[in-house]
Amino acid sequence: MSTPKKTVVADHLREALARGEYEPGERLPGEDDLADDLGVSRATARLGMRVLQDEGRIAIVPGRGAFVADHQPFLHLATPVSGGSDSERFHAGYQPRLLQAGYHDIDEKIRVSLDTMRPKVAKRLRIGSDDDSRHGGLVVIRSCDRFVDGSLWQSQIIHFPFSIAGGTPLMSPEPIEGGVPAAMRDLGLREEWNWDVVGARMPSKDEADAFGLGPGIPLLVQERVVHEGDRPLRFTETVMPANRHQLLYSGGDAPEELLVMASDVNIFER
Repeated sequence: MSTPKKTVVADHLREALARGEYEPGERLPGEDDLADDLGVSRATARLGMRVLQDEGRIAIVPGRGAFVADHQPFLHLATPVSGGSDSERFHAGYQPRLLQAGYHDIDEKIRVSLDTMRPKVAKRLRIGSDDDSRHGGLVVIRSCDRFVDGSLWQSQIIHFPFSIAGGTPLMSPEPIEGGVPAAMRDLGLREEWNWDVVGARMPSKDEADAFGLGPGIPLLVQERVVHEGDRPLRFTETVMPANRHQLLYSGGDAPEELLVMASDVNIFER
């Protein structure tokens, strides 16, 4: 079976990008040039370019042409080290570094609600049918949407068993000084260890519109469950565009200047 001509165009461009023939942000050859070089019609060249647009590799700007996607993700510390902070300490760590990186107008909108525990949340928090029964399986949901220069940048939802968060400052829709970990300490709870799962998925239409995502850009999803001994204290789900974020994990006795050392790391480098 012969290869579809649009696939020939897509493969040609994909290989050129892999060889580094075009830099991020550089304009690609137009449809007419591609059609002439590859012996296909202009319509076929257009379809081949759209394949790469759907993969998130190029951006097609009407009236200007196609450009190599210039992904410059912002690095944030997923595992705190001495002197370091992650997005769970938004105002103390993540927000100031965004400002230092040249971003402006950084805002956080917080909503707090009370709901029955969904199966996914109960599974993460290891809540059985008989657990937390005196509260009817209630969960306190603390939702934070972070905006940068007016665009949704990151969405984070934290789930607490009602037995932990009910009637505490965690139910206030206001920023918490020192972040959620500080509030947990004030409640006499020790966040001793956590596990994370990080994966990627394509956004729904509503999510793509909310984050302002073009075709082919997936969402990075980080799930974290924090424990005190064997007891799960909270389940956090952070959703963020994969072309704007990258997570830095450390092991061993990492130095305080880890973020500075890794500040120029970009997973999209060739």
